Amino acid sequence: MQRLLAWALAIAAAVFAFVGYIFQQVIADFIKQQPQEAANWALKFLHAVLKFLHDLTEQTWFLVTASLLVGFVAGFLVKWLLQKRDGSRTKQRKALGFEMRSLGGHLRLSQLPIYEDRPQIMSCLATARKFRILVPDERVFEISKRAENLIMEDPIRNLITEYLMNVGTLLEEGNFAEAKQHAVNSKAAFDKAYAEHGL
Repeated sequence: MQRLLAWALAIAAAVFAFVGYIFQQVIADFIKQQPQEAANWALKFLHAVLKFLHDLTEQTWFLVTASLLVGFVAGFLVKWLLQKRDGSRTKQRKALGFEMRSLGGHLRLSQLPIYEDRPQIMSCLATARKFRILVPDERVFEISKRAENLIMEDPIRNLITEYLMNVGTLLEEGNFAEAKQHAVNSKAAFDKAYAEHGL
């Protein structure tokens, strides 16, 4: 986030410095093209204002100060927008955590095979994937289908239930980094289960 903010500030400062330079050149060309003696009083006034601005922009301190001020303002705006966006993402992560934890609790109590709850599980996993959280793939449902009864399905049921409960609880409590790490750590257990079932 800080790296993105630094890049945004640098880009904003460069853009505003370039715009200031172009503005200065336009003013200089305009003043050269408008002879003072042929202009009426409004044009003379405009000429005087533009000449003042031109002279002001010729000052080294003015360009540096203007660039810094514009950069600071742009930086504050970018920071505000990023914080606002991040706040909404935090709410979405917490909502996903609640949904995952609730689904994990349902699976823990359910007497149905996991593949019966496939739509809800896939929905949770698809949303988690959007947040760049590592999720188990669809092979969990293949293992569930191959199981002849719920007892044979228990190991994969326990894996997916624990994944949903633990990652969901961490997300719901706002511990996004820990949730991502727990998801990465659970990959080995899922890979082992896939290998045991020849998937």
